[in-house]
Amino acid sequence: QDVTVPAADHGLAALAGSSPDVGVIGYTLGGGLGWLSRRYGLAANSVTAAEVVTADGRLARADADHEPDLFWAVRGGGGNLGVVTALEMRLIPVGELYAGVLFFPIERSSEVLRVWREWTDTVPEEVSSLARIMRFPDFPEVPEAMRGRAFANVEAAYLGDARTGAEWLRPLRELGPELDTVATIAAPGLQTLHMDPAEPTAADGDGVFLSDFPAGAIDAVISLVGPNAETPLSSFEVRHLGGALARDAPEGGAQSKIDAKFVTFTAGLTPTPEQRDAVRAHTQALED
Repeated sequence: QDVTVPAADHGLAALAGSSPDVGVIGYTLGGGLGWLSRRYGLAANSVTAAEVVTADGRLARADADHEPDLFWAVRGGGGNLGVVTALEMRLIPVGELYAGVLFFPIERSSEVLRVWREWTDTVPEEVSSLARIMRFPDFPEVPEAMRGRAFANVEAAYLGDARTGAEWLRPLRELGPELDTVATIAAPGLQTLHMDPAEPTAADGDGVFLSDFPAGAIDAVISLVGPNAETPLSSFEVRHLGGALARDAPEGGAQSKIDAKFVTFTAGLTPTPEQRDAVRAHTQALED
């Protein structure tokens, strides 16, 4: 939020991720995948310069004209190249988007995931979305309508006006969601779309890239985290990639593109070592 909120004051947006309090440097060094990535690519490739203290104690400025190897590496090469003390990046002229979440009862998981998967083949790169099976804990911090319940969700963001966005979303809305929060929002509102906890939380999870997400994979997912499953996982999501993510960024860095159509991610609360082990076991089963 130290980048996205001030940028919004100027009608601009950064290629931020889906959680407001993730550190911008670490997120960007790792590649940076967010709600604008299908249109504008990875955050790492929006970097125009980095100041880095290298292992020998030297302060280097890496950009297109200086330290080309270091400049290539910091853009998606991970966080072990030195200490980044400053980062410069391009911002994007985005003020508002049409975005939100469609909530369906978890009993409709198979139907929702199948329709969403077919729908992803039809949308332009201005549309980013993910399908998610989510179990909300019975905590006071959770809104009462969701507390202790489980849902099949579709989270979506359209980089454009509400009228056109509603047309793109129509096949999903025709399924009749229980709750529909999709509306025109300011760009910083994307930070709360994914409903990540606002406070530090003990949790564990992992993800894998997928070349596709066919019907057989959907059936396997439903058997492990669907309405009849016993699972410690709070969330299983499949995010649609493609678009600009599938193309080599012009003069891009170490992570120039992603050769996958989808990426999965699991998450589960882990207040004890036993629950951590259970979450990791279920995550491995899903990945297998």
